[in-house]
Amino acid sequence: MGTGLVWICASSFASVFCVLAFLAVMMRILTTIFSDKEDGMSADPAVLAAISAACHRVYPGTQITRIEEIK
Repeated sequence: MGTGLVWICASSFASVFCVLAFLAVMMRILTTIFSDKEDGMSADPAVLAAISAACHRVYPGTQITRIEEIK
């Protein structure tokens, strides 16, 4: 009875590992296919608004003049 439980746990762990590995490979492929080809940070208005809101909350009254991505 004890070996059956060990076998079930091991096979469950292995199957979850395989599913997660498959999902990681699929995410890598999708991000490669649909990646931004621009050199700089994309000017997504939602991202800029979120950065501005976070800076204004930490440092009230500040004015953001430039946002750069550090690689």
